[in-house]
Amino acid sequence: MIIGYSKDFDKCVDKLKDKLAKKRLDVLIEKLENANSLKEISNVVPIANHPFTYRIRTGDYRLLVEYIDGNITILLIEYLKRDDNTYRKYS
Repeated sequence: MIIGYSKDFDKCVDKLKDKLAKKRLDVLIEKLENANSLKEISNVVPIANHPFTYRIRTGDYRLLVEYIDGNITILLIEYLKRDDNTYRKYS
């Protein structure tokens, strides 16, 4: 798949201090680049009321992604630690 990065995603990664979380993110991005669809990635769940937005669980963090061009291009939206505010924008 083709991967795009939002400004919010870049900010989240820049603020991230957890080295293990960064390593998990790098592995996940590599898996996404090599995958033909999100069905090949584990722990993918659609976000309610947002038809093209999904979350991918990696430990205590969530990677929010959005389909841009069918099943070929995805945009990495945010990488956030799971808490009560993680999905605030999407409710």
